[in-house]
Amino acid sequence: MKKVKKWKRIVANHMRGHGDIDLEKRVIRINKSKKANKKKGEIINSILHEEYHRKHPKAHEKTTYKKAKTLQKKLSSKVKNKLYRKYRSAF
Repeated sequence: MKKVKKWKRIVANHMRGHGDIDLEKRVIRINKSKKANKKKGEIINSILHEEYHRKHPKAHEKTTYKKAKTLQKKLSSKVKNKLYRKYRSAF
């Protein structure tokens, strides 16, 4: 049986954008710096956006953006905290 490599989640404050995903290397990077995420909720939105890309790699960027925004409104604080914990290394 082939072993599936786990996804690695990294906080990378040196990035220009809010988040990035490398499907081949199975790495998700999130920028949590105040410069990139000025508005409230932008960090969780970035996490949801990149996690949606992980689950649906062929989805269009516009679709991914809308889905992340919709999910963000529906999520409870308990679920949001669970997502933050995946990136706990720097939060």
